[in-house]
Amino acid sequence: MFKLIIGTILMVFLIVVIGSLLLEQFPSLIPLWEELKMHVINLYESSLVKYGTVTTLVLIVAIFIVVGSSKKF
Repeated sequence: MFKLIIGTILMVFLIVVIGSLLLEQFPSLIPLWEELKMHVINLYESSLVKYGTVTTLVLIVAIFIVVGSSKKF
């Protein structure tokens, strides 16, 4: 359990570092990133209104489980 939590934290840190390096190297991606964030926030807020807080959080966790457990090969 502890190994899973540490692995998740390190993976998030790696994604943040790679993302910041990409945005520094390719500044033309910044408007695309802002647009993506806007759409995700709007989807989250509409889900909160339609389904409520608990159901929205369960949906987010379920999406992460499905994506994380899918086999690539």
